[in-house]
Amino acid sequence: MLQMVRSAAELADAIFRLTANFPPEEQYVMVPMLRDTSLTILEYASLGMARYDSPYRYILLSRALVTLNELITHFVLCKRIGLMSRDSYKELTDIAVALRDQLLSAIQSVGQADPDLTPPF
Repeated sequence: MLQMVRSAAELADAIFRLTANFPPEEQYVMVPMLRDTSLTILEYASLGMARYDSPYRYILLSRALVTLNELITHFVLCKRIGLMSRDSYKELTDIAVALRDQLLSAIQSVGQADPDLTPPF
């Protein structure tokens, strides 16, 4: 699970570097949206790893997964409107897909430990 938090931190770092070069008109819309979403994922993943009780860990990791899916949608939009190059898009989606796989694995392991939990997907 530590790798999951590292991946979330890597994603947030890449987003902060990318958005530093966004045009001024995006500094109050897209930049905060991408940055806040990436930090929310990092927060949920970190808190999910720190929680020892299954229901809360499950909820936090599930929220991280849902928020990650939202972030990937933002990537698609940024690429379509020209805020993100093809290379940046690939870099971020590669990190996001690896993180998604780690989150799914963590959620499934929590679900196996407590079969009464309902999967979020």
